[in-house]
Order: sequence, then C-alpha cells, then structure tokens
Amino acid sequence: MVETSRLRVLTKPKKEVSVPDFFRCPISLELMRDPVTLCTGQTYDRTSIEKWFDKGHSTCPSTMQVLDSTELVPNHTLRRLIQDWCVSNRCHGVQRIPTPKQPAEPRLVKQMLQDVAQGRDASGVLKKLRNIAKESDRNRRVISEVGAIPVLGNFVFSPDSLGKNLGACEEALGILALLPLHNMTRNMFYVGPKQLTALSWLLCRGSLDGRINAALLLASLATDDEMKLSVGATAGVFEGLVKLLKEDSYGRAMKAGLKAFLAICGPRKNRIKAVEAGVVSAIVELLPEAERSNAERALVLMELLCSCSVGRSAVSAHALAVPVLVRIILRVSDVATEHAVSCLWAVCQHAPKECVDEAAVQAGSIRGFAVSFEPFEGIDRSIISC
Repeated sequence: MVETSRLRVLTKPKKEVSVPDFFRCPISLELMRDPVTLCTGQTYDRTSIEKWFDKGHSTCPSTMQVLDSTELVPNHTLRRLIQDWCVSNRCHGVQRIPTPKQPAEPRLVKQMLQDVAQGRDASGVLKKLRNIAKESDRNRRVISEVGAIPVLGNFVFSPDSLGKNLGACEEALGILALLPLHNMTRNMFYVGPKQLTALSWLLCRGSLDGRINAALLLASLATDDEMKLSVGATAGVFEGLVKLLKEDSYGRAMKAGLKAFLAICGPRKNRIKAVEAGVVSAIVELLPEAERSNAERALVLMELLCSCSVGRSAVSAHALAVPVLVRIILRVSDVATEHAVSCLWAVCQHAPKECVDEAAVQAGSIRGFAVSFEPFEGIDRSIISC
C-alpha cells in the first residue's frame, strides 16, 4: 500500500484528502505542478529545484550526491498521474494542475540565434524568440545565457536591418528590452554615435512598440555620465521621448519615456536640452490623468528639472504647472506629495512672488503660498543649489 500523508483542502463541506507522498516535492512538501527528474533519478517540482540551484548548490537535495549534470528532464508520466488524481478528487475541492509550458531549450535558442545572425528568415525567427522571452523569467535567463544580447544588438544596429527589414529590427529590439541587461550591455556590443543615431531614428520614426523599446534600451545604456552625455548629444532623442510622454492613451509609452528621461537627465546639460525639447509641458499635461506609478515618476523628473535654473524658469512660466502641482498634493501618494512640494519649494524661491501668488490662488490655495513652505520639514533644499 502506498504510504500517504494528510493534506487538508478547503471544500464545502471541509474534508481531508489523502495525497500520495510521491506526488509531493521532497523540497517544498507541496503537490508537484511540474515534476522534473535529475540525473540521480530523484524527482522534484521544477520551481523548487531551480531555487535550489539558484542558491549555488550543485548536489541532489535528497541524496546530496554531486551532480554530473543539472539538466532537468520533465517527468510527463508522473505529471499525468498527478493530473488524473486531481480530477478524481475534484469533488473534494482539488483543482487540476494545468499542463506547464516547457522552458526554452538552450540548444534550440542557439540555433535560432544562428539563423538570425546568418539572415535566415530573421523576421519569423525573431518573432518566435520574442514570444518565448515573454513566457517566463526562466526563458529570458536562458536566452541571455546562450549569448543572445550581442547577436541581437548587432542585428538592431546593422544598416541592413534598419534599411531593409524594420519589422525584424523592432522584434530584436523588443527582445533586448525584455532581457536582464543591467550594466553588461555596452560590453556585449559596441555602442557608438552610429548606434545611438539608429536608436534615435527608431525612437522618432518606428512603430509605437518600437519607440517604446528604443526608449527602454536607451535607459539601460545610460549607466554612466559619459554615456548619458553621448545619448543627450544624439539628435532627436529628447524630442522622441517627449513624443512618447504625450501618448496619453498608452501608459506603457509614458512609463518608458519617463524611465529614459530619468536615466539620461543626470548631467545638467541634458536637463537643459530636455527642457528645451518641451518636457515640462509634457509632464504638466500627463499628470492629471496619469496612474499612480507614472505620476510619481513624472514628479521625480520634474524635481530633477527644477534643480537647474532653466527647469525652474520653465515650470514657473507654464500657466498650469504650479496649479497642477498644488492640486496633486495629498491626492496621489505620500511619495508624490513629497516631490510635488519639493518642486514648488524650488520654484517659489526663484519665481516672482506675484506670479506664484496668482497661480496659487487659481489653484484654490491661499495667497502667500510661497511663504507657507517655510515651516515644511523634510524637503531637500539642495535641489535649488545649481
């Protein structure tokens, strides 16, 4: 007789269901949803054994035997037995586990990348690869680990791709935007003036999806002041990002544009260029209807712009900027309130008192609005030092 343990399942009425021990993962002791077998013959739930490997272990958890291979072989027979057991106990509240999608196989991903590098049906291959990348973090790790980033980067920046196969170029860009690039990107493929010009072209003239991914890639590339300045010196970048911020019907475009601006606008020179491109007006227009996360990003960017005189002048000169900042206080989140007040503090210290008073009254605040910030604690006043 199979030895069993007891698992309580909430049902109507409540009833205990006996779960065979060999249906449970030896690590989590939970019912396995995607059983996989190691070279030692031991079976585990995929999620549990992958977490074990992610911690740096190279042994089998049950036997502690050092593994010759960490390959995970799906145990289809056991999974079907577990699914049949779930179906037979459905009346007791047990739900059938879905058939899991199999993770990307490194060998097949490598072959797909070779096809891309050699120009064999690049559009179709890249579309399939992007769908694989969308499925899970595990797939994205596999794609990155087999060397996809330099292949995709070189494809995106190839003159042939931009000139002859824009659709495939945007698919490759979309995959890059999904991968964990971190600070490794620039070491994996060369990014110079020509490459940045290509990204700027995509940012300004590509499809909406392509423009979003171009912005995300620019944000990933801008990891130090040298690259930030290089991006800022590329014609069309700030205008393209402002255009993204004005895609008010699509929050993902707003998010990508704000992330890119925040990544690029560290150097004062770039802040000035962003203001000249019209970013202040774009922020003021998006704030009233933006969802919370985008509103917070926009206010962080506004505060960053207010750290230079050009940014403060643009905010004080915009007829709706101060009223919008006043109205947003205490209405979005504590984080948003803090950044909105910081922006107002910076502007009020430099704008003519008459202008600030008039804007504050229009917003429904009290006259002498600037003076009311004097006792406010917690504001980082270093933002007005530039």
